Amino acid sequence: MGSIHFVYLCAFCLTFTSCSRGAGRRNPNRRLEGPIDRIQAQNNFNLQQFTGTWRLIAVASECSYLKINNHRLEAVTMKVTNLDGNIRINTLRKMDGLCWDIKQDYQNPTTPGRFSRKNRGITTNIVIADTDYRNYAIIFLQQRRKITVKLYGRVIDVNEAVQLKFRQLVLNNNIPDILIYKFPRYGFCDVADEFHQLDDDFGKTGV
Repeated sequence: MGSIHFVYLCAFCLTFTSCSRGAGRRNPNRRLEGPIDRIQAQNNFNLQQFTGTWRLIAVASECSYLKINNHRLEAVTMKVTNLDGNIRINTLRKMDGLCWDIKQDYQNPTTPGRFSRKNRGITTNIVIADTDYRNYAIIFLQQRRKITVKLYGRVIDVNEAVQLKFRQLVLNNNIPDILIYKFPRYGFCDVADEFHQLDDDFGKTGV
């Protein structure tokens, strides 16, 4: 049990979450507009083209884990699967030299390019804001009204124009340059053995 708790703690910012903290309890039936509602999803988003393997290039976030442990970051692989319009996200990364695979399922409520999940009382919303499907994707996440922005590539290199676009979107959402963290370009995991797979949908409820 202790090792599993450690994996959740270390992976919290690095899976498909924003690692925000500290909002009070609200009426669960009241839908408040959050910052992510103002983020435009990719025009004519095509989920099937978006599926497959992505490499994490950079994260812009106020996550305290990243602030403290950014010198210990490991390469992260994201695998996206189409589940009849919903998506499954498998996040693979090394912890203590071993590859772990953490699974999360997201629902598509109404709008193409927008997905949500609710787990352990926390709702996570994501928006695929910009992608050409072949080279890069810029993804916004929100938990408790806090925004995180992630840059992914099909390979670890994306061109300068994409990097500048990512940086501008980060600044436009009031996240300073100093909170942009670049991830390693080597040491990626593509598979994990059966003993190092976690289903992070335990306790999940509908959104």
